[in-house]
Amino acid sequence: MRLVSTYWLYRRLLFPPVGFTVKRRRLVSSTTLIALVMVPLILALLFMDGMMGGITDKYIMLQDGHIQIHTPKILFTGDEEVQKIDNRILKADYVTEGFGILYSQKNTVEVRIKGVDVSYFNSARLSQFTTEGGILERTGNLMPVMISSSSAKDLGVGLGDRLAVLIVPDMGEAAVRPLFTQVTTIFDSGYYQLDTGLIFMDIKDTIKLFPAASSARTELLVDSRDLDSIDEVLDSLSEKLSNPYRFSTWDAYNRSVYENFITSRQVILMVFLMIILVASVYVSSITGEIIQDDRQSIATLKAMGAGNPLIRRAYFHVSLSITVFGVAIGTGVGLLFGTRLSELMTFLSNSGLPGLQYYLLDFPLTVSWGDIGLVAFSMMVLSSITVLFALKRIGKISPLELLQQS
Repeated sequence: MRLVSTYWLYRRLLFPPVGFTVKRRRLVSSTTLIALVMVPLILALLFMDGMMGGITDKYIMLQDGHIQIHTPKILFTGDEEVQKIDNRILKADYVTEGFGILYSQKNTVEVRIKGVDVSYFNSARLSQFTTEGGILERTGNLMPVMISSSSAKDLGVGLGDRLAVLIVPDMGEAAVRPLFTQVTTIFDSGYYQLDTGLIFMDIKDTIKLFPAASSARTELLVDSRDLDSIDEVLDSLSEKLSNPYRFSTWDAYNRSVYENFITSRQVILMVFLMIILVASVYVSSITGEIIQDDRQSIATLKAMGAGNPLIRRAYFHVSLSITVFGVAIGTGVGLLFGTRLSELMTFLSNSGLPGLQYYLLDFPLTVSWGDIGLVAFSMMVLSSITVLFALKRIGKISPLELLQQS
């Protein structure tokens, strides 16, 4: 009987009869406002996850790989050889790395010099940037160099121009070695922080400039579907490679960058929770307004024998339903607008605003259902908690208020 009474009251509150226009309008406006809170949160989540995931992919593909094996030896002569060890590994590349300074008549730029073979740029890596010119094509006696569009702009050089490179010596060497190179390729990954400090050269040239003992390593790319199994891949490599080589992964090799991503993500989620807390207080105020407007009806119900628990349960379900509807509508609209987010990012990237160069605006849309579920769940839980405080007003309403109204 109590369940039936609760359901009847809940249905009457959530779907007011014809003639109660004000109550209907209030329910619709309350649901709409909750949805309007959710839409920017969902869009911000899509932007945050997409940008951070895109930046991570660019660092992995262009600078570090998923796994590095630190040894000057050439361990694999082809990708098939490493795949026999673990088929989750897609590619193995022997690379060298050093540091230098690019000189032109206009400016200088400090860079990380990465020596690679042309085969380094497979389809996965090529998808991370756009290029002009042939990749490290040797057209004369000068060493070919591949620089970013941001570095080319800072230096005032273009394709085919000569560029002086000053090699920063290894700790064991005292001589500084300048050399001339020719710009054969200009690339643009869309992320200024990565582009401005990275150039590529042919490994046949860099192996003569940097001692292999301190600069050479083997980079491994792991299948994107098996990124959660990198520890298992490391175990396979340790077991099947004869020597005890030193391994490291991207997050360890770029710990500061990785920790910045994690910290930024946590801070943003905390800001979201604060916004949700404010929105939940709004839901509580809506419930308080509904109770205040229904004081006479609540007094009538009490006079008819309805207890406080029954009435509170009905009003709690109404508030929860408003929140659920608002969250569902806001999430759906946010995801719908999110599908157009890439067009907005393209427009912003083409705007040329200086402040945007430190953000990655060209990234694939990433939907993190876990984060969306966390935001939606937090909204409903915090709203439920704040509504409980508003429901205490029901206990203070007395049936005697009917006599005061008459």
